[in-house]
Amino acid sequence: MRRIWIGLICIFFPFALWSQQRTEYNRKGDEAMKRQDYSDAKMWYEEGVADCDSYSINQLTSIWLSNEQMRPSMRSLMTKCLNCLSVKATEEDLDAIALLITYYTEGIGTPKSEELASYWQTYQQNLLAPPTPEQHIVDTIAITSPHQRMEFFVGYAFSIEAPYGLTFGGVGSRIGWYVRFKTNMSFHDYSDLCNDKGEIINFSGSSNESYALTPSQKAKKNTFSGTAGLVIKCAPWLYVSAGVGYGQRVLLYSFTTHSYEQYEQSRELWCKNVDSSYEGVAGEVDAMVKFGSHFFLSAGCSTINFKYMDLNAGIGIFF
Repeated sequence: MRRIWIGLICIFFPFALWSQQRTEYNRKGDEAMKRQDYSDAKMWYEEGVADCDSYSINQLTSIWLSNEQMRPSMRSLMTKCLNCLSVKATEEDLDAIALLITYYTEGIGTPKSEELASYWQTYQQNLLAPPTPEQHIVDTIAITSPHQRMEFFVGYAFSIEAPYGLTFGGVGSRIGWYVRFKTNMSFHDYSDLCNDKGEIINFSGSSNESYALTPSQKAKKNTFSGTAGLVIKCAPWLYVSAGVGYGQRVLLYSFTTHSYEQYEQSRELWCKNVDSSYEGVAGEVDAMVKFGSHFFLSAGCSTINFKYMDLNAGIGIFF
């Protein structure tokens, strides 16, 4: 008999000691609450959130609701609480579901959402009064709808030679789309064609004129592109995109002509450099990094006919 008691003590004593240590943060958090030291209480209850401790989450929620001054320092912590509650709610924990309704109603750890609050209220009612098999099928379909809500984004896009651009798109749970337009806002006209050697092809001027590259070597570029493609969500904060479309890059050189008879008579003409101008299929690849709930930065590269390369970048918001 004595050996049995010793065995039971060896089994249950470590478990009791572990349970006591596990809830020590709640005891210290309660002591801080009595002192109205909410910052200290938050620190202790935060340890419980790592284990999705229900009591810790309840206490943190009460601090959020009763003390607005603490809210700025608790936003990320309440998002962790929301994640714990979501897991517990899918396991049909009625207390977690009740808190989840409050979170979506009050906008705790997430933007306010009457749609999601109503969804969890219906889910709660169905658990308290189980629906018929037909109703359960409809509810099961409805469960997927909140997770499939598409996030839209818009941003300023730019590259080295096309600094003015706009990107617009949307992303679902995994896959999305985007459209983009970029230009350098230059639409300069030209009258002749030339090559990299500085030679005009089929000179349109008079036979009594000579030409040469303008001494200052002025050059202009007309650049624009329009693309569309797919966006893939690799992680909650990381997206990659790839798209194709049409693009054009026209390189223009300035030439000065002189009359053989009166050299001082000159004029300027612009020529398209056919060796360094491209148009046709435009392609691009980018990566987007999301910061917080709304802002993102992007970077990548683009090409026209795989002969000309340019670097892309962008900044924007999700909504």
